[in-house]
Amino acid sequence: MSTTTGFNPISMGDVENCMHSCADAFAQLAALLQAIKEKAPEHSDAGKLATLGWAVACDMENFAGSTLEKLQKGGVTK
Repeated sequence: MSTTTGFNPISMGDVENCMHSCADAFAQLAALLQAIKEKAPEHSDAGKLATLGWAVACDMENFAGSTLEKLQKGGVTK
């Protein structure tokens, strides 16, 4: 345990699993928002909000996925 932070270091496997879970969760969120977007009336507030949420979820899925790839291929620096 670090005397400075009070936390134990996290393993690479735990970080890898976390990033994979994040990417999966954002993909599921994007799919849900896509379904809402398709069911919402055209030009409705619900449809517009679902579209915005879908874009954010897709961006975050890509971010988590690319971070996971960098972690797997290059490791981590301190």
